[in-house]
Amino acid sequence: MTQWDTPGDDDVPPPLDLAERLVYLIGDRGVMKEQMGGFKIKVVHPRGFPWPEVFKILVFRGFRVYVTLHKTDLYIEALL
Repeated sequence: MTQWDTPGDDDVPPPLDLAERLVYLIGDRGVMKEQMGGFKIKVVHPRGFPWPEVFKILVFRGFRVYVTLHKTDLYIEALL
């Protein structure tokens, strides 16, 4: 059995809806809100956050992506 064949929760395929896909990918390392046709993601655990995957998903779908700092919290804002 390889790492790809292990049974469990990982057998569930990732969702196809963009918002669901982001929530699935981010997991407990961030909190996502939909706002005005885009997304605002609060990064809770920066070291474990899937930065490249999130940026690829958003940029390849035509979003403008901004990373902002509010007090001590990092946010990713994605706008169409």
